[in-house]
Amino acid sequence: MQRYSTSGGAMCPSPPPESNAWRDQPWRPGPGSPRGPRRPKRLKHPWMTALLVIVGLLLGLGGLGALLGEDQERPSGTATPTQTSATQAPDEPHRDSGDMTKAPAETSDGPTATPTQKPKPSSTAPSGVTVLRIIDGDTLEVRGDGRVLPKDTVARVRLLEIDTPERGACFADDATARTATLLPPGSRIRAERDAELTDPYDRYLLYVWNEQETFVNESLVRSGHAKAVLYPPNDKYWPRISDAEDAARQVGAGLWTACPEQPETSIAPPDTNESPAPDTPTRLDLPDGPPAGVPDVDCSDLSGPVWVGPDDPHRLDRDGDGIGCDAN
Repeated sequence: MQRYSTSGGAMCPSPPPESNAWRDQPWRPGPGSPRGPRRPKRLKHPWMTALLVIVGLLLGLGGLGALLGEDQERPSGTATPTQTSATQAPDEPHRDSGDMTKAPAETSDGPTATPTQKPKPSSTAPSGVTVLRIIDGDTLEVRGDGRVLPKDTVARVRLLEIDTPERGACFADDATARTATLLPPGSRIRAERDAELTDPYDRYLLYVWNEQETFVNESLVRSGHAKAVLYPPNDKYWPRISDAEDAARQVGAGLWTACPEQPETSIAPPDTNESPAPDTPTRLDLPDGPPAGVPDVDCSDLSGPVWVGPDDPHRLDRDGDGIGCDAN
């Protein structure tokens, strides 16, 4: 087809187009023409894409590992009962991997908490003298604590500044029972000495307080189970104990009404004109009894009978024959 140019008002043919001119022109689809292939778009943030891909791969690997772990934990159909009981008790619920990982942590908490507990402070209170047995109202047997008395030594204690009735005499059993009530065997006592610690019979001369802090020496006198007797130089609590006897006498407590005092019999001077009676007892070959002026002595402190004569300062002769502690 021949084209004509209209320039200059004359119709003249236009030059033919070059054969390769279409290659330099961009292709533009015309109306109704099919769309050609599109060029791929470049991503604005390629590093974001790479990060998303890596995260997806990690999540996928994690899910795959969890599936493999569950398959390993599930018992196979051919597992024997002994294998099941070795791994898990029949009556216990199935534990997942999370519980299995928490169990060691719970058991490890126990030993770590134990050292944090502070031990209880040991008691520093003194053990005290232990009462072993009551011999009579004013004499007892104890075990020492290493203070006044030698530690772990069995010793006999004589209560100071008091005197209870001897065994077999009026109110003696009552006095012994009262002392056993104040000082029960197995209990602890607080002991205090005076100027002299022991007497000639190796008894410890002491003032005694029981576990209730009752002054036993004074209590026995105040209740009428003992008399107040002073043996110098041990007179530390004499005003207190003598006042207790005055109070017991006024109210007639204990032995002051139960045991009337026996009138003292005076010994008539011997008549030189009369010969001694043929039945007058003569002194036997016996050791002398304890002298006066020491704390009261009981027959339990002596190994056998003794000659006390007519004086008998410790009232050891019950039948008046001049021999004390006949039953020993």
